[in-house]
Amino acid sequence: MENKALILFVGDYIQLHDNFYGLDSDWVQIIGIEPYDICLLSNGARVCASREYIKAVLSESQYKGSLDNGK
Repeated sequence: MENKALILFVGDYIQLHDNFYGLDSDWVQIIGIEPYDICLLSNGARVCASREYIKAVLSESQYKGSLDNGK
């Protein structure tokens, strides 16, 4: 498995592995970033910014574009 670094920003949308506040396919928005790369999520969860926890990432514009394309 390729070990690419994650670069995350407030406003990005992520999918989590083993999402304990919803389905693995749910997209949640990053609403804040705390010290030590802890992401605060729109569903109330806090998760480390790591591929161990984060399955997929979309920028806010990519996420909104995917919604528009799904119509």
